[in-house]
Amino acid sequence: MDTKKKIDKKRRREKRLAYIKGNWGNYAMLLPGMIMLIMFSYIPMYGLYMAFIDYNPLIPNLFKNENVGVYWFKVMFTEPDLWKLVVNTLRLNILKLIFRFPAPIILALLINEIGNKYFKKIFQTIAYLPAFISWVIVSGMMVIFLSTDNGVLNSILEQFGLGAISWYSAPEMWPGILVITSIWKEVGFGTVMFLAAITSIDKELYEAASIDGAGKFRQVIHITLPGLASTVTIMLILTIGKIFADDFEQIYTMVGQNAILGETTDVISTKVFALANSGAYRQFPLATAYGLVQGVISLILITISDKVAKKLGQEGIW
Repeated sequence: MDTKKKIDKKRRREKRLAYIKGNWGNYAMLLPGMIMLIMFSYIPMYGLYMAFIDYNPLIPNLFKNENVGVYWFKVMFTEPDLWKLVVNTLRLNILKLIFRFPAPIILALLINEIGNKYFKKIFQTIAYLPAFISWVIVSGMMVIFLSTDNGVLNSILEQFGLGAISWYSAPEMWPGILVITSIWKEVGFGTVMFLAAITSIDKELYEAASIDGAGKFRQVIHITLPGLASTVTIMLILTIGKIFADDFEQIYTMVGQNAILGETTDVISTKVFALANSGAYRQFPLATAYGLVQGVISLILITISDKVAKKLGQEGIW
């Protein structure tokens, strides 16, 4: 019996090796991504232990620092601005979930219905171009648009007899501004993925529906959207997982350290950045505690949404 198990194990190993040899090109392309994932996602996890110690930069080995248990988490939950950060983070991400998530789906459906293939490619390229623009450039563009004195938007408002708005002193406006700029920049990238999913749908289904008298709208409802269900589910799970995270790069480049706008734009990541760059090394464990809690909650949300999706008969990410 043991001999048979050894033979079966050897055959499975040989089969795996043969598969890897036959697909070495795919593994070669996967390797750089795996190296980056290990270097920038897994190795830095060593630093998470900082949230449980009395950090001293003179002791390079974190595990040799004094362990203080959950002290920094207690400090975090007594911070006066904690709940403002949580509310701002959730508000921005819920708005993005409501408005940004369906935007690439709708745009993909519209582009798919364009008959002229050259115009279709041009339109798709134009929609995708903002994804290549950094948030630093977008921030400069927004200064041109939102400047109080010479801003394009205020000039338009004055043409309609409306007064100029001091955008950089109006915190209530910035959740909307951040959501709109996020949609403009990210919608093209998401559209590419959904268009790829649409092209995998069997064309004969559309032909059969057309013969049965179904118009374009009914074809979209009964063929295209069900064909996109698995892709939409995966993207929705990942989006829900980020509902307690935030787009730090966007917020920091567009808002910076504007204390007035901070009323609605200060989020958990900006707090972590402020603590880590305060110059006081005793703030590092507190910043790590914030980041760790944020990551754990995101993992819980992804796990729950994945299980719910599977309960509803959709494919999950695991």
